Amino acid sequence: MRCRGFTLLEVLVAVSITALLGVGAAQVLSGLINVKEATEAKSSQLAALQRMNNRLARDIRQFINRPIRDAYGDSIDALRLDDGGDYYFEFTRAGWRNRPGVEDTRSELQRVAYATVDIDDDACEYARRSLAETATEEDPEWEFPCLVRYSWDVLDRDYNSEVRSAVVLNQVASFYVSVLAEERDDEGNVASTNWYSEWPIVQTEGAKVLPVAVKVEFEIPGMGEIERLWPIAHDGDL
Repeated sequence: MRCRGFTLLEVLVAVSITALLGVGAAQVLSGLINVKEATEAKSSQLAALQRMNNRLARDIRQFINRPIRDAYGDSIDALRLDDGGDYYFEFTRAGWRNRPGVEDTRSELQRVAYATVDIDDDACEYARRSLAETATEEDPEWEFPCLVRYSWDVLDRDYNSEVRSAVVLNQVASFYVSVLAEERDDEGNVASTNWYSEWPIVQTEGAKVLPVAVKVEFEIPGMGEIERLWPIAHDGDL
């Protein structure tokens, strides 16, 4: 009985087919891994955006008409929007609850501020650590600043008042805030409405301009431009 094996050509064909199947399987697996990583990165970005939106919403909705004094004793309006200042968007909010069981209670009002900060600044340390966890390079360079929320334990500050900072967004390409205000006459009727990029404004005699809403426009790398609008609650005496 004669036994015949595979010819060299048949073996080469079989090896080639197996190699092609292996290469194809590796490419499919690599594509699935890349999709999974991209999905996780996008999900993380969306979660950060949702946290930022919730934080801003809680702060702005709790706005209260309470001016403060800075470390120099100068008065600062309850709402302040100044692109050239230390803090771009600053205001007083209520609803800062004391923890249950605390004997030495503090004020339930809080001064908060938002500003974009260079990514290499100390305030962006958390952002750098978070970005480094997903970076593909050993020494990555990030182009955009981070968005930081500042807060103080006291309203009327002195030189020893401590400011707390927390990263709200790791990377933000732009962050722009504007105030919608109504101009009212002596009888309280609305004469006009306008958007302002700075607040407070110089008011003319015989007219009263009151803020009624805040619009926040920002751009996140990879997600594009986003806009949020919140009404301002006040007693009509800002």
